[in-house]
Amino acid sequence: MEERADIERIPRPDGGSFPVRTVVLALLSVQSAIGLAGDRELGGVVAELSGQRPLSTDVDYVGSLLDAAFLAFCGTTILNQAGIISGDSMSKATLHNMECGLTLDIGRERGTWMPAQWAASGARLSLPMRVRFSDEDVDLGFGGEDAINPGGSRNAKKLYCNGGSFVGAQGETVVRVSGGAWSSVPSGIPGANTLNFFLDFPEEASRNDVTLPKGRIFFTSTYWESREALPDSFVDGTIELPDGRRVGTVQGPGGVYVLDQGGCSIKRNDVRNLWGALGDVMLILGRFSMSKLAAPAVRADETPQERAARERAEDVARRQF
Repeated sequence: MEERADIERIPRPDGGSFPVRTVVLALLSVQSAIGLAGDRELGGVVAELSGQRPLSTDVDYVGSLLDAAFLAFCGTTILNQAGIISGDSMSKATLHNMECGLTLDIGRERGTWMPAQWAASGARLSLPMRVRFSDEDVDLGFGGEDAINPGGSRNAKKLYCNGGSFVGAQGETVVRVSGGAWSSVPSGIPGANTLNFFLDFPEEASRNDVTLPKGRIFFTSTYWESREALPDSFVDGTIELPDGRRVGTVQGPGGVYVLDQGGCSIKRNDVRNLWGALGDVMLILGRFSMSKLAAPAVRADETPQERAARERAEDVARRQF
């Protein structure tokens, strides 16, 4: 498939490691195809129907079904990763270039598989940033990114973020972000979508025994396409979760509503899950919150010169995103 030159590519932060997962899927595809062609599976059935051999009772129908399922899954995933077929599950909804505040709350969470010494003290790392969910298409490259696009599609939307800073024992620490992308998946409830996105951190950052790892951090939340799509429990900007807790929402442009919190994690794939071929292993890093950006204060006695300077500063800030 020819790549479109006008679409920005978001490279992996590791520079594009060897596609072990794709190789494993390809090997499983070949093994399944060989099994299907065997005398005890689909190959034997075809031979019997064509009269090449007498009917027998040793055909493994269960094995045929399993091999066919493996071949279909592996083949479709590889073709999606290569961009040859369009298996894009991303919804057609948009966040209308929504800008908001995003604050990471990194620290030990119940159920995490992070190393035992990581954030063992109970300390937290809080990192406020500003993001914009653009409608610009980006290419995630061969292999796609299952964590935001189930099925391996390489298509996503660009997420703008310039990073942020926090204050620790050594003073202020500036944290850079080198790239980001977002996607959404229909939840099965009309108008409600799962919001998936990631940010790439080129360097790790630490506060006490809490470390924000270098690499790609993944985020998951929910958004609704309109006021009418919100659940009936929506009251005063909050909704009730199945566990009885009430949580807030952030209203964006175009009438969208985004859940104001979610979870963040990193990948840790190795030989135990065939380097992601059997699904990604995600380690919980912490939580995040989203907030509406405060409107700039405008003084009643603002002079024309001050107004012009303020508007120029606002234009510069917008161009950064």
